[in-house]
Amino acid sequence: MAENREMQKKILSYRFLEARLEAVLKQREMLASKLIEMQTTIQSIDEIEKGEEILFPIGSGAHAFGKISENGKIIVEIGGNVALEKTMEEGKKILEERMEEIEKSLNAIQGNIAELSSNMDRLGAEIQELGKGMKGTPEAG
Repeated sequence: MAENREMQKKILSYRFLEARLEAVLKQREMLASKLIEMQTTIQSIDEIEKGEEILFPIGSGAHAFGKISENGKIIVEIGGNVALEKTMEEGKKILEERMEEIEKSLNAIQGNIAELSSNMDRLGAEIQELGKGMKGTPEAG
């Protein structure tokens, strides 16, 4: 009976770890996507600085070629739904700083994933061992 409770407890813990791992993997995917978006934005700023035509999104998945005719400034969100006009260099610097923060977060998440996976492996082995022990033991009725 005690083995059965122990098994249920370990299975519940395993399911909790599984759900946590899934959430962390989704978070990693979201941050990786944001990182790629920022890299693309910095590349676009570099193209704008060269005076080359670039693709501008105009909505619904449609884009148009164009050039920036304004004074070499861009609008950059700085947080809290606040955006400021910045020079191209200032804008790139802000984005690069955000990229560094995202990379730090991704490294921390990767460590969290490794820890969760390790705990799941350990718990899975314990559940298997308990299962083997329970198979040979007749249940009390």
